[in-house]
Amino acid sequence: MAADLKSHVLRRDEKGFMGIPFKRLLLGGVSGGMTLILARFAVGNFAFLIAALTFILALTLTGPRGGLPLWQRLLYRMRGSLMLAAERKPKSLAGRLGTTFDMPTGLVALDAETVFAPPEDEVEADMTEWITFARAEEADHDSGLVFVDTPMAQPLEGNH
Repeated sequence: MAADLKSHVLRRDEKGFMGIPFKRLLLGGVSGGMTLILARFAVGNFAFLIAALTFILALTLTGPRGGLPLWQRLLYRMRGSLMLAAERKPKSLAGRLGTTFDMPTGLVALDAETVFAPPEDEVEADMTEWITFARAEEADHDSGLVFVDTPMAQPLEGNH
């Protein structure tokens, strides 16, 4: 019997609404509620629209893709753009802004000898506990590729 593995095996699936986890819905609701309370003093009934927009914005910005929420990806994109501008065009507005924030411009140039260097301490992979299958349905028949420490004197039963 084969098991389908998920990418986040240590995280449990949460119940929510329309594929949105409950904690994101709760964060959006609390954000919208606080916006409603604070904006009601300044703009009156127009605050309901602002609160609804805040709710939608909170749900959108916390949506994960590749393990990172949207707000964090946008922040990294902006930081990277400022670093590139500070290195390539230091006289531009974005370049001066990157220099003002002391962006590390040395990270812009990648050294291939450092990036593609082999690991310093050679660690050999121990695959003796793994059985590899070409297709998932082969797992029911135990006819996969098995890694062993030493060659066996005789073949396994059923594998001739």
